[in-house]
Amino acid sequence: MRAIDWTRNPRLPRCVAGLLDALRLPGGGAPLADCSPAEWKSALYYCDRHQMALLVRHVCGARLPEAVRGRLDRDYARNRERLRRVRQVYREAADALAARGIECAVLKGFAGAGAYFPDPDARVQYDLDLYCPVAPYRARDALVAAGYESVDSVETSTTHLPPLVRKTGWQWRGDFFDPEIPVSIELHDRLWNDRFEAIPAPGLEAFWERRVRLPEGCLALDPVDALGHKALHVLGHVLHGEVRAAHLYELAYFLDAHAGDGEFWRRWHDLHPAGLRALELLAFRLAYAWFECRLHPSVVEESENLPAAVARWFEVCAASPAEALFRPNKDELWLHFLLLRTARDKAALLRRRLLPARLPGPLDSVFLPQRDLTWRVRLRKRVQFARYALGRAVFHLRAVAPTLATMAGMLRR
Repeated sequence: MRAIDWTRNPRLPRCVAGLLDALRLPGGGAPLADCSPAEWKSALYYCDRHQMALLVRHVCGARLPEAVRGRLDRDYARNRERLRRVRQVYREAADALAARGIECAVLKGFAGAGAYFPDPDARVQYDLDLYCPVAPYRARDALVAAGYESVDSVETSTTHLPPLVRKTGWQWRGDFFDPEIPVSIELHDRLWNDRFEAIPAPGLEAFWERRVRLPEGCLALDPVDALGHKALHVLGHVLHGEVRAAHLYELAYFLDAHAGDGEFWRRWHDLHPAGLRALELLAFRLAYAWFECRLHPSVVEESENLPAAVARWFEVCAASPAEALFRPNKDELWLHFLLLRTARDKAALLRRRLLPARLPGPLDSVFLPQRDLTWRVRLRKRVQFARYALGRAVFHLRAVAPTLATMAGMLRR
């Protein structure tokens, strides 16, 4: 396996490459290069988009310019307030569900956050993920009765119901750390969608049976299963072209911290079938490529059994998700393509990803109550939607040629 040398990547801005290099585990990369204010502005926007700004603050510390550190210190304080509100939303939701005899497990977020992040208060969280495989629609009805409403979203999901939120009238103003951003609740009825992805993930049905209760009082997945879900969550984002650096760092941080825990990996091997482990290893390998974390020998050994074509994708395309904001590409398409078994599934994937037919959902004013949707607001929503849809269309068109070129290069190797 080979880690990415970010500092030699010509497709990334110098400051962004330096930050990614600085996050390498276990001790981080070289000191950050001097960057201009304009370069820092672009880099911080990249960090905000990838939910890693406060991670950079924690890891890089004194190496950051004073102005950058000052902004991140203010964001850190506001993020702590936001996390407090997330926990408050959980308590309200848990009470509403418990009143109807419905159990749910917390996925990600504050459930075991210390195992995946060096400072849990630096983890940026916008929603609350609850796993309710037994009665997801009853859970939705209970939350609707408690004052939550379904909200249309730009993003679509194949593992949870439409997000639920209290419509407070909040509107986006470009501030990623606004504590007033409504906390949405996503009710998951499954952890992976075999039918949509056309890739089976065996053994997930046992995750709910092994659920545990954390000291905080909430239900969560067993630590081994929580890692499995984290890996599948990362892999799903990879296959859909929606990778966030913070998600990969969380995985790398856990792998690094447990590199010497033989008992954990024995349980992982015993509890997760080979087909499930094979999918998890894809996420592990990408986390290693980005942040060069330490790995337990059993993880290294199983990673070496990847099919040659899949291993080649990691050699050629591991950095592509980081480059997509600056150089549109769909290189993840070929990884998904390689994992599919039938020609029908492969044809459907190419058609869906190269020329998407589905329009995105609304973008603006989605947290406004119906009574506040004046004609001016509706007009603004249409304008914002048109801008977003046009931007996505341009992205897709710009990504086609580089993606085909990548495929040609892989075939020549």
